Amino acid sequence: MYAFQQHSPETAVAAAGSVPPAGRNSAAARYKKEDSLNLTPVQIIAKIYDVALVACKKQDTDLARRAINELIAALNFDYPEISLGLYRLYDYAKRKLREGKTEEVVFLLEELRKSWGEAFRLDKHGTE
Repeated sequence: MYAFQQHSPETAVAAAGSVPPAGRNSAAARYKKEDSLNLTPVQIIAKIYDVALVACKKQDTDLARRAINELIAALNFDYPEISLGLYRLYDYAKRKLREGKTEEVVFLLEELRKSWGEAFRLDKHGTE
């Protein structure tokens, strides 16, 4: 049914870098971790898009690449017509990151994030 596999929230969001390391601000870290554990799989994907977008805008290509890798890992190839198309777009985005063309990646990810939100009726903050 979904072009994305169902991963646990702590794996996907933590790997994308949106949960701050413990100790920096332990109350905030616990809240963010608790909040991420309550996300639906659809909301997790939206958050990963958001992490990738913020990383691109900050020129943090390593974090952006890791977030895109999480999006790739979440693809469900049981539905090849959708997942292969998304894979190609993510692969293109990673190539553009290597070339330093983050503005192209931002445009692409914003369009994909917008489509994702519309498909699952999410607001701009990823809530249903």
